[in-house]
Amino acid sequence: MAGAAPSSSMRRGAPRLLGAVALAALALFGGAASLAQKPAPAAGPVPMAVLGDSTNHSYQDSVSFPAGSGQRGGPYQDRTFQWTEVLARLRAGVIDPGPWEVVGQNRVVAKLGEWADVPGARSPRKQDYRYNFAASGAGCTALTEGVHRQVQPLLHTMAQDAPRWKQGVVVLRIGLVQMADPAFLDQLANDSASPAGQRLVGECLGQVARAVQMIRAAHPQTHIVLVGIFDDSNDPLNFDRWHSRTALDNISRGLDRYDAGLRELAAKTPNASFFDDRAWFRGLWGTRGPDGKPAYRDLKIGDRLTVTLTLGDAPTHALVSDDHWGLVVNVKWAQAMSRHLASVGLPVKPIDDVEARRFIEAQLR
Repeated sequence: MAGAAPSSSMRRGAPRLLGAVALAALALFGGAASLAQKPAPAAGPVPMAVLGDSTNHSYQDSVSFPAGSGQRGGPYQDRTFQWTEVLARLRAGVIDPGPWEVVGQNRVVAKLGEWADVPGARSPRKQDYRYNFAASGAGCTALTEGVHRQVQPLLHTMAQDAPRWKQGVVVLRIGLVQMADPAFLDQLANDSASPAGQRLVGECLGQVARAVQMIRAAHPQTHIVLVGIFDDSNDPLNFDRWHSRTALDNISRGLDRYDAGLRELAAKTPNASFFDDRAWFRGLWGTRGPDGKPAYRDLKIGDRLTVTLTLGDAPTHALVSDDHWGLVVNVKWAQAMSRHLASVGLPVKPIDDVEARRFIEAQLR
């Protein structure tokens, strides 16, 4: 049986009461501590925030990927770094991703924070750089919606020292949860203009546009990098699929809509730029052959290491066993991003080939 309807004053007070409860819960679980930190001085390195999925979630996160879990490099995990971890090491004092700490709350506490719209409530709980809001499993809707939403807590964090973020950057790299799905790629392989496929692309673009609008409204001078989608037909797990040039070209054309949408959004948004992830990949590895079979180049790092586009935890493989980019590819991607940041006017010295090689070889002990 339904109870009596609450009075209007009770309804008005509910979010306030739940907000107080949620804040208390955040403090209990350690989340409020990072929210209360004093802001860093305005001068100094370029603050860099990250929005996205598992491609951008730090591998050294001992909360999400504890030692012995077999994830993110397995026995090589302690020397398998994701691209933000590479930048934090090779451009320490130049790029600031925030302090390394345990951030976020568990799902129950975060759900309270979301319902009551508590500023700064973030989830999932993970060990990462403070400005890295990317989380494994995040789809495009997670940018602004749901318990794991990323933009709202980012804006709360940026507001703690807004002047500093005038020289900052937000890197947004998302979409693989939807667009790496083999069923989605099958749709595109059969018809690049598949209505269902293009509807999914359009929905993701809408989520990115909303995220950009929210960031730009609060921080008009912060640079925003929109990273294009990766073509997952180039994942070794998919090498037994789509063995025709027509199918692969259809997939590429279908994904073009997402990248074209990001390019257009970057072009009409002040202080924004587009990073072409598929072009970067082709420049590094090449493509499949005319018959759709793998015809990729090997990647040589100095005289000590040859990397192939295969899965395995050792640095000789491009991807680790849990199907995420390995050490070498993340170093090369960080190098490419450092060049991109320099090209848009941020005071970041690009990582050169010698630095990249030395960093990789230092992990080969």
